Amino acid sequence: MTKKCYTRVLRKFGSCDCHSHVFGPFSTFPLSEARTFDPPEEPIEALEHIWERYGFDRAVIVQGSPYAFDSRAMLHAIERSPQTRRGVALLPYDIGISEIERLHTAGVRAVRFNWISHLLARQSFKAAEHLERAAELLRLVGRYGWHAEVHVDIADLFMVDHLEAPPRMPIVIDHMARMHVDGTDYANQLGAILNLLQNDRYWVKISGADRLVAHSGDLTQALHPVQAILAVAKDRCVWGLDRPHVNLVKKQDDDSLVDLLRCVAGEQATLELLLIHNPSRLYDFPTLGDQRIVLP
Repeated sequence: MTKKCYTRVLRKFGSCDCHSHVFGPFSTFPLSEARTFDPPEEPIEALEHIWERYGFDRAVIVQGSPYAFDSRAMLHAIERSPQTRRGVALLPYDIGISEIERLHTAGVRAVRFNWISHLLARQSFKAAEHLERAAELLRLVGRYGWHAEVHVDIADLFMVDHLEAPPRMPIVIDHMARMHVDGTDYANQLGAILNLLQNDRYWVKISGADRLVAHSGDLTQALHPVQAILAVAKDRCVWGLDRPHVNLVKKQDDDSLVDLLRCVAGEQATLELLLIHNPSRLYDFPTLGDQRIVLP
């Protein structure tokens, strides 16, 4: 970005990175042989160092697709600090209730449907069957107060709209549906997301801003869509660093992504919503006595 707003976020008062992945160590947590890409090795110890640098003392670990349904790396990361970490899991549709209960006890609070186009193309299920089986799974995890996180490309946003979830279950749109800010259909894509947000069951992860500008690499172009989303639903948005920034040709450094967050938040109260209060509601974190922003 051309202008730095703020290069540190919070200091030890309940701030949360709501989207990062752990990969490795591969000698302990090997990747799935069916993976579609090879992520860099970034175990939990590396993430803890990054969180300390920026002042995040809570985190949500999202199970990455290179692990398929193997949740061991994610659960290990949560286990190192179970009061300050939560998990988002990839689950097979035929999972049993006892396994869901085990994951809940370990700190998982959401199921992720990884329906981006290149993964859908490798599966035998059609969209309608995915939606039907996902609805059955959500009825099970709904017993534990979980929510749904849907990772789709903007062209498949209809799958979010057609997902049948139990009443009052939040449905989180991952990475702003990976819309193309530097594409010709951007206005329509943003409009589709804003239209969904008229229903207060939908949330958005305003993470992955670098994915929105994958072609140009100009991160300032992501300011407009994030600000537009916040204008209609800032009480239903959370943010994540999205380490280790996989599958990107033009990667942004962490400072620029954190700086973008500060720029779009604009004020301390909004930053507190995005990093403290909204994550506490969505991920069932325990209440802290002192939850506030400290600007150096």
